[in-house]
Amino acid sequence: MATLNGIVRFSGQVGDFIFYRRGKKDVVRSKPLTHQLTENSKKSAKDFGEASRNAAYIRKAFAAVVKDYGTGDLTTRLTKRMHAVFKSIPAAHAGHKKISDGNLKLMEGFEFNAYTSLGNLLLQVPKITLQDNGFIGLRVPKLATGHFVKAVGRSDAYMLQVMVFNLDLQTGHYEILKVHDLKVSLDLDEFPGAKVAIPIEMEGERAVFVAVGISYLYDGHRKEDRRYFACQIIKCMHLKDGVEVEFIEALKEAAIKVEEEEMGLSWEMGERE
Repeated sequence: MATLNGIVRFSGQVGDFIFYRRGKKDVVRSKPLTHQLTENSKKSAKDFGEASRNAAYIRKAFAAVVKDYGTGDLTTRLTKRMHAVFKSIPAAHAGHKKISDGNLKLMEGFEFNAYTSLGNLLLQVPKITLQDNGFIGLRVPKLATGHFVKAVGRSDAYMLQVMVFNLDLQTGHYEILKVHDLKVSLDLDEFPGAKVAIPIEMEGERAVFVAVGISYLYDGHRKEDRRYFACQIIKCMHLKDGVEVEFIEALKEAAIKVEEEEMGLSWEMGERE
């Protein structure tokens, strides 16, 4: 912005300059320039939005888990994790990246409670298998309680929770399945073992997320101290008609350094006649 001190006074717009009066002074300012995004920036913005949208899908699907286990920065952490999935997609797909092209295994290990990891409380995570009859199997073997869960003061029981989010990658349709809560007394010297078969739709191309949570109880009430509850996405599978698809990372071409022959004269070693 500049001040006009001449005799001639202007008002209005001339080209990219706007003339107007402020108080007793005549001033002029230039019209703001419109920032034009480059083609690469447009592609990056589109992929960023797609990643954020998929992170929101997961957050909404696991709404019950988010409510019970989530901490304040969950949305940011979940979105960041999904962006890592999209970064695993080759640059050739820029502007058209889809979750189905990325390494979904990068979602495994995501903690809903940033302050306590599942492994700190649940010492033996359920083994998950993909069965050929349209079921996902979860199994925990028989083992000593001290080898299964961590002992926590002023607690008389613990509760295991399992949720499954099954997303159709082509249509966007999904199903959310929740297993009944498993409450076990800490007075037991041994966990008796447990298993469950969860029926899921497997037709088409799908992303399946399995979350497992643990919390402690005292006199039937959940301990709300964030040190004593945790939930994690322990399994993420990319399925095509019931068969898990393995992510294959794009090969990176290694740069080969070619040494050019130096021009000029060189010494010849040794005495010769």
